[in-house]
Amino acid sequence: MRNSALLAVLVLFILGPAPVRGQSNDGSSDLGIPREPGWNHPSYRGWESLSVPGLIATYYDLDRDSELDYMVIRKVIRKASAEETTIEQAIEIAKFDNLSVYFAHPVVFFTNRNPLFYCIGIDSRRNCKDMWVDIAEDGLNGNEELYSLATPSMGVR
Repeated sequence: MRNSALLAVLVLFILGPAPVRGQSNDGSSDLGIPREPGWNHPSYRGWESLSVPGLIATYYDLDRDSELDYMVIRKVIRKASAEETTIEQAIEIAKFDNLSVYFAHPVVFFTNRNPLFYCIGIDSRRNCKDMWVDIAEDGLNGNEELYSLATPSMGVR
């Protein structure tokens, strides 16, 4: 199970998040949202399919203090059977469609390349302190909006 999880992460980040635009010299966006480090960075802590159907979260410990502090959430575009889709086929499909791919036997998840949500400050229940939504899912470029369930902006549906 551990090897398949590691392989899934490896494949996801081979295809990786799309290049980040509109960021400052320290790798963060103009809004203070950090650039996603990727699976091979020491801060990477794994991923999971969320209880909200159609979303996958990737976790990081940016300050490496053994506490999660950064999460990105991507929207699942489609799923495939791991029994019927080889890793090589899934990678080719993801490249062709400009998607990311996550393997979790028996399911292969294809997600948007860029996150829908960026989260800084995660508590023990994996709730976010500060969350931004990127409705366009076009990477960090300054069009992200602070997201609040209490007062969603008119652009958020």
